[in-house]
Amino acid sequence: MTNQEILKIAMAQSAIDLCAAPDDFEKSENVIVTSRESDGARRYLKLPFSCQLVSYGNNAVASMSPEFREIAENYINKYPVEHLFETPHLHVLNEKLMAKGQKICFMAEYFLPDVDALRAFDCLYQLRLLTQTDFADLYLPEWSNALCKDRKHLDILGV
Repeated sequence: MTNQEILKIAMAQSAIDLCAAPDDFEKSENVIVTSRESDGARRYLKLPFSCQLVSYGNNAVASMSPEFREIAENYINKYPVEHLFETPHLHVLNEKLMAKGQKICFMAEYFLPDVDALRAFDCLYQLRLLTQTDFADLYLPEWSNALCKDRKHLDILGV
């Protein structure tokens, strides 16, 4: 798999999650779409989004409920894409969202691997493949960042 193939897969999943088109992330202008339930979206997402912003560097794609369209559109078109996810700009967005009973909640950065830089390492730990039955005793607070007891049916495979 190439870096470009990995990027295309990531954009395709983001497009499903946001109800956008994969090529929306490659446009030079910002894109605004209406959020809704979406088959194939990551299962842990709570859809529809009030306001979700995603960028792969070229532009911003905003997926939101209709009542937040004007806020999102004004925000993503006010600042350069490279500053949309930084304070103090995020404070401006948060103030507008708070006026409608919402506020910024989660921020995440995902980094795609560079297949040209990957190399195998020796592992000092024993690894094993876990299936659903192996998770039964692991629904504990210390594993809550990896497993969700409310959605056990989604926990299928682990290493």
